[in-house]
Amino acid sequence: MSFPVSPPAPSAPPLSPARWLRIGLLLFAALTLALGLQALLLVHKEGELLSALTASRIGIAADEVEATFRRGAANGLTLAESRGIGRMLPRLAANDLDITAIQIFDPHGRVHFALGSPTPPEAATLAALLRSAGPWRRCDVGHPLYAGQPLRDEQGQLAGAVLFTVQSDALETRRLAARNATFERLGLTLIGVALALPPLLAAAAHLGRGVALRLRLLAAALVLACVSSLTLSLQALPGFSEQLAPALDAKALALGRFVAGRIDGALALGIPFEHLAGVEDYLGEILARHPEILSLHLDGAGRSLSARHPGPPGNAVDTPLARQPGAHVRVVTAGDVVARELRSLALDLAIVFIVAVVLFNETLGAILARDELAPASSRARLGRARLAVFLLILSEELTRAFLPLHIASLAPTGGAAVGLPISAYMLSFALFTLLAGSWAGRFGVSRLFAAGAALSVGGFLWAMAGTGYAAFIAARCTCAAGYAMGTMAMQQHFLGATAPGERTRALALYVGALQTAAICGSAIGGLLAERFGASTVFAGAAALGLLALAIQRFDDNPRSPAATLPAAPLRPVLARPRVWMPILGAALPAKLALAGFLFYLVPIALHAEGYGSSATGRALLLYFLLAAATNPVGAWLSDRFGWNRRLVIGGGLLIGAGGLAGLMGGPGALAVGIITLGIGTGLSAAPLQSMIGRDGPPALVLLRTGERLGAVAGPLFAGSLFGMLAYGGTMAAIGAVVLTAILVLALSSNRKDSAP
Repeated sequence: MSFPVSPPAPSAPPLSPARWLRIGLLLFAALTLALGLQALLLVHKEGELLSALTASRIGIAADEVEATFRRGAANGLTLAESRGIGRMLPRLAANDLDITAIQIFDPHGRVHFALGSPTPPEAATLAALLRSAGPWRRCDVGHPLYAGQPLRDEQGQLAGAVLFTVQSDALETRRLAARNATFERLGLTLIGVALALPPLLAAAAHLGRGVALRLRLLAAALVLACVSSLTLSLQALPGFSEQLAPALDAKALALGRFVAGRIDGALALGIPFEHLAGVEDYLGEILARHPEILSLHLDGAGRSLSARHPGPPGNAVDTPLARQPGAHVRVVTAGDVVARELRSLALDLAIVFIVAVVLFNETLGAILARDELAPASSRARLGRARLAVFLLILSEELTRAFLPLHIASLAPTGGAAVGLPISAYMLSFALFTLLAGSWAGRFGVSRLFAAGAALSVGGFLWAMAGTGYAAFIAARCTCAAGYAMGTMAMQQHFLGATAPGERTRALALYVGALQTAAICGSAIGGLLAERFGASTVFAGAAALGLLALAIQRFDDNPRSPAATLPAAPLRPVLARPRVWMPILGAALPAKLALAGFLFYLVPIALHAEGYGSSATGRALLLYFLLAAATNPVGAWLSDRFGWNRRLVIGGGLLIGAGGLAGLMGGPGALAVGIITLGIGTGLSAAPLQSMIGRDGPPALVLLRTGERLGAVAGPLFAGSLFGMLAYGGTMAAIGAVVLTAILVLALSSNRKDSAP
């Protein structure tokens, strides 16, 4: 990611007080957004930890149910015949007063044993529990906590499941106290930020005058963001420990009772305490399943056995053995649970502040546009237009990381049904890209962008309504139409607002806005979807679309007038091999790889490897970072040496070779594919546009249409292969297609590159 820095003119007058006030309010708004998201993440993490500890404690009781079932199954009993399970339910409920109901049911949902409410669970809850590979929990706001696990026999066959309903007043009280304390700390931190802003901006205005003002302001924003974030996080540490300590101790007590009960059961069979075998291995197995526990010890007369994780100790809870006087089980909690969990949040918090600083930078560029600090260039008029298109693109990129998994939850089947909404989106995008090219000349880019932004907002609101699979496809097609109209309008504006000698760099500025928005959107969207759900992300995307529309409508730049002549026809341009050969040989296969591999296959493959939407967002972030870093290099080489064709072919070869890495299999192959796709796309994107753009706007319309057709084919191609091959084989097939197409392009002509 690169921030454009413009050196101030030596005679430039200082900014007006009104301009400084706007910059200060902008910085405060960006930091408020970042710190607010940080507070929400901290609240969510604390609530998630409290719920997870409670569910894990209940899971110990579920282990007892499973052990009883397996003993019965080994003796030939079915789940319905395991009467011992029914007899143990009152004891389990008596040991944990938070348990309000227990249900044992078979794979068809029939309840065989129950305690408390006999009402069967919802079909969705039952299906999710039966699909889980191990302990399962669900904790929705305003609803009780559900915890359970499937019951499998010795051969691993699914026989049913046990479900606990937990209504813990103590848990809700602790979660509410944690939320209130976090937001109180947020308020105090924001007061500190407001007090620190005036002297910090004064320092940025008067110190380091040899450095561009924009860079000084960005440095001030980074300093204030880091200090305020660290302050809020350090304030959260004591509160985390205070809220989590009772839950940790309760889990240690439940685990001690469980282990003591199993040892007492062995002693009841007549095995002497000193001759108990396999205890250390058993303690190690138990410890491996409970990372919040530091160590387990069995101490008695003449015998001491233990299992331990490295780390600082927390509290110790002793449980005596009923059948061995003087012997006890000691459970020691881990003393670094809170610090460990906050470290796991560090990357997410860093992403939040990267996004905040990027938003500040883009908005700052719009504030300083056409100012004395801007370069004396036609590109200086594009500051607000870049911000508007940045926000529109950001609204769409928020959905990238989690969209295939969200579609999978709506689709009637897997495979092609998951890829269909993505392909329908791309097809709508391609169609409206083709139409928008002529509409921009007929109606003007300002009106076209406004219509596109409005359609995009409507599509996100429709998707947020969650009315089913077919409605979701229609909503995504609406978003695609708006996105195509908005981006094509701005592309025409960027081309029309610059001098001919700066056209490639103006296109790079446009592509840079796209890539910077993608850097922010993919990572923050995956994070928000994993923490708060898809509906929250769709709502945020709609809000960004509205903001993009407002900024574009308030832009005081001269608006592009409607053309009096019809747009140039496409057919003569399509007949030129120098246009359609790069489209078919480079643009279409590159977008096939982008949509089929990155947007479809990577989220599904990472989910299969056990990663969540946050990890998928970070994987997409890696791609966009590499593409953004290499895009200026490709643009400079294109302008300086005219290496358009060479860069396009080289980038395509790199993408294809990275796809073949799928033959290795595993997450490492995915990483190689993402890296090569990012570098190859970055090097070839601007040169490809420059090479085809020499034939005028109609050629660019055809380029965008070809790219979208490749994006339509990508998810369908990958989805059809994914049903037959593992993701590594699907990835290699995509790489082979790209390599074949780019080699055909390379061999199609020996004509040397010419400068644009």
